[in-house]
Amino acid sequence: MYYIKLLLISALLTACSTTNNTSSITSSGLSPLEQSESELSRYKTAITLLNNNKLDDAKNIFVEFKYERPELAGPYANLAVIALKRNNPDEAIKLVKIAVEKNPKSSQALNLLAYLEQMKGEITSALNHYKQAIQNNNNYAIAHYNIALLYDVYMQDVENAIPHYERYMKLTNNKDKNTADWLEQIKRTRENG
Repeated sequence: MYYIKLLLISALLTACSTTNNTSSITSSGLSPLEQSESELSRYKTAITLLNNNKLDDAKNIFVEFKYERPELAGPYANLAVIALKRNNPDEAIKLVKIAVEKNPKSSQALNLLAYLEQMKGEITSALNHYKQAIQNNNNYAIAHYNIALLYDVYMQDVENAIPHYERYMKLTNNKDKNTADWLEQIKRTRENG
């Protein structure tokens, strides 16, 4: 019927580019700006590889980032996505928890953590992490969709689901016809119920 949306990969790209580099010349011999552009290019390559399911190649780059830039959350979150794609949710949880520790404001990492907890049946914890993701970024459409599903399908709480479905639809410019149809159906059922 419905599924959880995990379109976080490209959004995690920003986690790579928001770092401080105070030295004027790095060990690579590049200035901080040049290194940032070089890193960003390499990170984009890893994202593209991940999106094209070239998981080994993507993983190699994210692992390099993990050691080169241990302060970044993005590589850990993307490694969690790779683990999830490889049907290893325990490893995914371990990695995404590191990402959240490194950046507790990462709505994408919190959304992924919530999804993984939801898969394990940890509904209360999942709900709290979805709420935190939305609190950190109220314009994060995927988190609104996922929390709406959690309320609707798992908790049978349509009253709390509807505002999140509506926010998701607004943020996506009503492009998701299936969700629009479902939202209208549950609204009618609520009114006639």
